[in-house]
Amino acid sequence: MARRGAAGVPNYPQDRLAFVEGLRGLAALYVVLTHIRSMVDPGPVFVGAASAAPAWLAKFLPVLGFGHVAVAAFIVLSGFCLQTSLFNHSDGRLRSLPKFFARRAWRILPAYYSCLALSLIVCAFVTSKQTGYPFAQYVPADARAIVSHLFLVHNFDPTLMFKINGVLWSIALEAQLYLVFPFLVAMLFKVGRVGLVALTSLFSALCLWFIPTANAGKSYIWFLPLFVLGMVAAHFAYRPHRKIGVVPKLGALWALIGIGIFAVGVTWKSDPRWVSFVLRDLGVGVSVAAFIYVGSVRPSSWVSRLFGAEALVKLGAFSYSLYLIHHPLLQVLYVNRPAFAQSVEMATLYLFAAGVPIILLCSWVFAWFFERPFMVNRKVLEPILREGLGTPLALPLRTLGRASEARYLGPRGTPKFAVIEVDESVPLPAPIHLP
Repeated sequence: MARRGAAGVPNYPQDRLAFVEGLRGLAALYVVLTHIRSMVDPGPVFVGAASAAPAWLAKFLPVLGFGHVAVAAFIVLSGFCLQTSLFNHSDGRLRSLPKFFARRAWRILPAYYSCLALSLIVCAFVTSKQTGYPFAQYVPADARAIVSHLFLVHNFDPTLMFKINGVLWSIALEAQLYLVFPFLVAMLFKVGRVGLVALTSLFSALCLWFIPTANAGKSYIWFLPLFVLGMVAAHFAYRPHRKIGVVPKLGALWALIGIGIFAVGVTWKSDPRWVSFVLRDLGVGVSVAAFIYVGSVRPSSWVSRLFGAEALVKLGAFSYSLYLIHHPLLQVLYVNRPAFAQSVEMATLYLFAAGVPIILLCSWVFAWFFERPFMVNRKVLEPILREGLGTPLALPLRTLGRASEARYLGPRGTPKFAVIEVDESVPLPAPIHLP
């Protein structure tokens, strides 16, 4: 399949997912801010009461009330990254199930169980000694809650999913998506990209129809098509249509459509209420999928530059740890806040000014010990300029066309050769020189 990218675009593998890391970091930070809002002013969040904050702050805090859409963004990014990884050494199919599951478990479980242990300590010494919301939602941390968390099934029961640590339900959900990922990959090659999105969307809609209304909003079954949407975005970026190629403008259009869906979800007061939440998640999911598609096929686009900013990329490097442990840390910081930070406005200022930096530092240290050692070290390829081919993000060129040999210069000027595959209709570029 020929790539129809812009000519003369340098591809740097070490930066190929920089904007994805940036998106992860931004989403994780927003979740932290969302939980600050629910900590200092829980009434509107948990029981629909009037805000206890001053009028000026009460107008600002609702902006931080969409943390669930950040989780939706994580799900799309996860589907994209998993599918993208299959293009590194194959045609996008999953070759070894044991290896895949072992790598996924090695990546997420050490940090997860370490966080669970930390959260149980905080529950015992801090959370259980508080009254009212949000603390009442996280206790009791009894045997039933602990066992369900150990086996990552607590999200199946609405009475358990927020116990111990209010964010761990999404880790269980993502682990379950990993279990069905091989099936989704196989189905993608059978029913096609659009077909898989349609089938998973239909399945999710039927589930929502039959699940009791009281529990439907906590099922998050609509995250399944969002996960698939990330997979499909990777396919359209790295295996575009032979004749059409990549179409960044179409990605931009879908981003606008997603924003429109999100706007409807925000303004529409649906009954039941969770329908609006579904629309918000779907809108953000569509937009994020569109953004990562555009960023992949146009590395010089504003998407890559904005979300690939150095600060966001560094934040994204430990975003998993930040997401995991910010919740218990936030409880400790809030309960032990200084005397001047007792009011809603001063507690907000305290957590923003002092709490966030402390949480970031602790999360970075946590990642160093419990996340980084379990990350797979991937060999970084040398950057190559592929004139005329425009392959997004310097992934290996595997197409259905003929194999050709391209000459480039090694680190010391030594001629080297790389075998790449191009479609018959695409002229092989002149000798490729490393920068």
